[in-house]
Amino acid sequence: MVLPSSLKPCLLMIFLCILNVSTIVNSKPSKEEAVLFGGNFQALYVMGDSLVDSGNNNNLSTSVKSNFAPYGSDFEGGKPTGRFSNGKTIADYIAIYYGLPLAPAYKGLSEEEKDNITTGINYASASCGVFPDTGRRLGECLSLSVQVDLFKQTIDKNLKNSFKTKSELSKHLAGSLFMTAIGINDYVFYYNKTTDPDEFANKLLHDFLLQIKRLHGLGARKFFINNLKPLGCYPNVIATTVPRGSCNDNLNLAVANYNIKLRKSLSHLKKKFSETSFLYSDYFSFMLGLRGPSTNQVSSNLMNSTSPCCPSVYDGGRLTSCKPGSSSCKVPDTHIFFDPFHPTQLANFMYSIACFQQRKICKVA
Repeated sequence: MVLPSSLKPCLLMIFLCILNVSTIVNSKPSKEEAVLFGGNFQALYVMGDSLVDSGNNNNLSTSVKSNFAPYGSDFEGGKPTGRFSNGKTIADYIAIYYGLPLAPAYKGLSEEEKDNITTGINYASASCGVFPDTGRRLGECLSLSVQVDLFKQTIDKNLKNSFKTKSELSKHLAGSLFMTAIGINDYVFYYNKTTDPDEFANKLLHDFLLQIKRLHGLGARKFFINNLKPLGCYPNVIATTVPRGSCNDNLNLAVANYNIKLRKSLSHLKKKFSETSFLYSDYFSFMLGLRGPSTNQVSSNLMNSTSPCCPSVYDGGRLTSCKPGSSSCKVPDTHIFFDPFHPTQLANFMYSIACFQQRKICKVA
């Protein structure tokens, strides 16, 4: 896997120390591991939120956009694309790992382009969630159910033109990877101190699994499921904690509760669905690991894990975010977060190493 071009030699040393790449797994993989880690997938279909949005919100009537500088400063050509980072997302690195083109944003494609693409499409939409109304107060939003609806349209209107027989289409869908990274915004908009964590997690998981079952009914058989991030340790939260920079442990525990239920549910689904595999990505643990040795103290990490690169001065206010004209740090690779809510390209690259080479955070469910 190719290093980001912006990675400086000194940062590479830090990167190697953090990841401890000498621990790459050498044991003989199981049959499912061989398929999910080494599979020759025909396509990558992405569904999620801003963590993996590749530009869908550019074409929606919403205030949640990132199609302006300094976003995209380290992406190919140095131009903003609608990705909420200075460069590639984790979905991009997953595509690269499997030798696939970066999945283009569905809303940015012409009908002719949709007809000709058979290597995957990205339906993710920033600020959106599993619940249908999550994020809608900020504008138009593609909830998970809407994203699945759009994928069904892709099958009915586009893929059926490329695959002339039902057997060919079924083979394509069964041989493709379906990635999901969604659910944290449901916590952002609807979870509070009076919410019962179990009831909330159960409702969210129920609605999420309904869409996974829909995808399975449409022909999906290989899934890459990203769990939810440690929201309580993100810059927008820790800017207001006491002491400043410490994590909100109660919020993290609520999210962790959902993640535990999610992993158990995937194991149950696997038994229910024949010839279906799930790769479970522990993004929660990965992001906590980047923070440093302690979750309830100010980070001692050599990379800045408490403040975003953009804006360079961040007070944690609701209206303080990375906007057109915002000042930003000179070297994003010195930060884990590019803006108050999203990681830098370097953090995303480090995730791909931890997932695919070390195989510490990505496991067959």
